[in-house]
Amino acid sequence: MKTALRVLAWNVALLLLTLVAVELAFGRWFEAVSRPNLWQLSIYRDVDWKMSTAGKYPRAEPARYRRDHYGFRGDYGQPGDIRLLVLGGSTTDERFIAEGETWTDVFDRCLAEQGRPTAIANAAVAGQSSRGHIRNFDVWLNHVDGLRPERVLVYLGVNERLLEGRLSEDDVQAYNESGLPLWLEKLRQKSALYALINVIKGNLLAWRSGVHHLGEQTPQLGTERIDQAFVDAPRLTLDSAEIRDGRTQLRAANAADLNAYGQRLDVLIGKIRQMGAEPLLVTQNSGTYRLERGGVRGDLAEYVHMAEVNAVTLEACRRHAVICLDLASLLEFGDGDFYDNVHTTPAGSRKVGQAMCWEYLKALRP
Repeated sequence: MKTALRVLAWNVALLLLTLVAVELAFGRWFEAVSRPNLWQLSIYRDVDWKMSTAGKYPRAEPARYRRDHYGFRGDYGQPGDIRLLVLGGSTTDERFIAEGETWTDVFDRCLAEQGRPTAIANAAVAGQSSRGHIRNFDVWLNHVDGLRPERVLVYLGVNERLLEGRLSEDDVQAYNESGLPLWLEKLRQKSALYALINVIKGNLLAWRSGVHHLGEQTPQLGTERIDQAFVDAPRLTLDSAEIRDGRTQLRAANAADLNAYGQRLDVLIGKIRQMGAEPLLVTQNSGTYRLERGGVRGDLAEYVHMAEVNAVTLEACRRHAVICLDLASLLEFGDGDFYDNVHTTPAGSRKVGQAMCWEYLKALRP
């Protein structure tokens, strides 16, 4: 009996030593020395997931979502190769849009097709507002070895509407989507074994999703719910008295919040220029209303609020002589373009990426 216990103890000890050796060899336990600021990040890094889109929009296979060691999406090469860095919230992070179908991927391909290949890195963080974009430079972006983009594009507006409760999302050192205690989440992010488990889980999810393709059996999708809201939605022209009066009243009632947003943009533009890059801001719409040939229908109150937020963005661009791409006044979305109030489907993302490409090229044309 003692011999058996001794053999078991040796085997357990050998297994533990092997696991420790694997962790030391392949884990990220020494980042505190080599990259202290990156080690402090709590956003997802080194992940390669398969995300089910069931209940959102039809897709036969799960969407592949990757973030690299630096927390970026995109195939840009090395940090020193990045020419355009993109910031934003979940509408830019696009957790449920597959590699190759995000608006940043569409944008990237379009620029290459037009003879302007540009290495683009997507540094968006779900839930972030301009407050978080500002902090990113101090605790993250300025500590990525070799990162010296020519331009930083910021796609923003929707998250400026509801800042209350976003303190954690706006701090990439405290941001924690897992729900675990922060110290445990940091341990998981450094563990090689946890990374291996994630890959296995992703492959299992892909296998299960591949067996059960989305089809007629799928319950009502997000796209269907969004589209149904516009069947009997009222439509007003953009120059109607109701829209004009609504904007005037909102501007007066929310003057403090709008001014604070403008001040944050002043700081954000300064942070980007301190990095040695040129800022480029892009206005944004939500999926609760639709622009149609000089009119708008849907949630008119939401349109009025977003119009005023976007007006502050455009004014900041004028104030600092910064390029603004006013996509909010150009894009006309339709059925199937949104799966909830703010997030686009691959079809909607394609519209964003293509419009972004053409407006970007026009803005840079000498």
